[in-house]
Amino acid sequence: MIGGASLFGGTGTAIGAVLGALMITVIQNGVNLIGINSFWQGSVTGIAILIAVLIDRFSKSRRGAV
Repeated sequence: MIGGASLFGGTGTAIGAVLGALMITVIQNGVNLIGINSFWQGSVTGIAILIAVLIDRFSKSRRGAV
C-alpha cells in the first residue's frame, strides 16, 4: 500500500512510510489547489489509496504466477 507495507503481508521501511505520508499530503494539497469541494477531498484520497492497494494486489499476483 502507500508507504511500502502491503496489506497482504510483507514489511515496510521508515523511508517508505515517509514517502507514503508525503504522497498523501501532495494528493490532498493538489485536490485543494484544483478546487474540489472539501466534502469530496477525503473521497479522492480514499480512491488514491484504493488504487494503490489494487496495484499492490495485482503486482503480487503477477509475481506469484511467473
